[in-house]
This record gives sequence, C-alpha cells and structure tokens, in this order.
Amino acid sequence: MTPEGDTGRIGRYVRMVAQPGQGAALADILLRVAAGLRDAPGCEMYVINASADEPDTVWVTEIWTDAAAADQALSSDLGDVGIGEVLALLAGPPELVELRPLGGAGLPTP
Repeated sequence: MTPEGDTGRIGRYVRMVAQPGQGAALADILLRVAAGLRDAPGCEMYVINASADEPDTVWVTEIWTDAAAADQALSSDLGDVGIGEVLALLAGPPELVELRPLGGAGLPTP
C-alpha cells in the first residue's frame, strides 16, 4: 500500500555512538562527509545532529531521491573522508531506521 503523497524517496535516521569521549571527533568527520555529499546526485538532505543529552551520540538525518542514489553516494570514497574513519570511532554498529518521506516543510518538491 502506498500512502497518498508518497514521493518515492527514501529517508533514514542513523544513530551512531562513538567510543567514550570521541563524540565530537565523530561529528567532525560526519560533517566532512556531509560537505562531500552536498552536490551528490540524489542527496536532498544529509544533516548531522549532536544528541542533546548523550555527548558521544551523533544522529544523521538523510533524504535521498531513491535507494540507488543513496547506495551509490555512500559507497563511494566521499572525497577525502572514507567510511573507515567513521567506523574506527564507533563503539558499536550504527542503528538505522528506514523511512519513506511524504512531505513537509524543508522537503523539496519532487
């Protein structure tokens, strides 16, 4: 079943917990990743968020035109920042929530 207003886009919330004391370093690397995705085809939003009450937790909010665009962009080297730098700082695997963006303020019209 496809809800009315379904744009075909994909969205994700990704929660990453850094090793103790490494939250700021993780956020800095993810901000470089975000800068590298600014002109990536299909990337509509890639926002890095610091948790308000967990200093070593960083959230990424993503919106992509489709899964293929996300997979292509995130599997590339991302310029000077490789995914290996991010993984090295993590205390465990990222938690991923898959979403279907339907619309709202800040979401470009398809």
